[in-house]
Amino acid sequence: METATFYWTVVAGITGAIWIVVQLFRDRMAQSISRTDASIKHLISIDQIVIDNPDIQRYLSQTAKHNEDFFRKPERLEEDIFYKAKTLVYMQINTFDEILSLAARHTGLGSLFGHALLIELPDWENYILVKLRHPLYRSIMNNEKNIFGDALRRFWEQHNSEVASANIDPFSW
Repeated sequence: METATFYWTVVAGITGAIWIVVQLFRDRMAQSISRTDASIKHLISIDQIVIDNPDIQRYLSQTAKHNEDFFRKPERLEEDIFYKAKTLVYMQINTFDEILSLAARHTGLGSLFGHALLIELPDWENYILVKLRHPLYRSIMNNEKNIFGDALRRFWEQHNSEVASANIDPFSW
């Protein structure tokens, strides 16, 4: 009789452990969907700002060939459009920071449950690199990077020279 009780206890324990793993996986997927949805909503809101304010997009395109120092000159502080553009750029950089930090690859046991964000990270990294080519983005990243998260700072350190040496297309903004 004791042997049967022992076996049923083992079966119940294994079933409970499997149930816990299933629940962890389900919760992880639900969080991934929620986080992905939030990131997409941020990107859509940024796109809406550009649609509602084409002057920001025009400013970014027109200033794409300037150097980073252009955006650090005191004269910029007198331009309303500069503040609009810088606000938009901060929003985008914060979203990039969010994407990179949530999509960071996990190691160890955490890797069994996949990434924390349901995106194609290499495609996003390419998109981020294109955006960071603009001198306003580079100016912010070179002078204010400490206000952003570790994932974005590491990404910037890894790709800074690549971004700085890339050709700038004024139609990319």
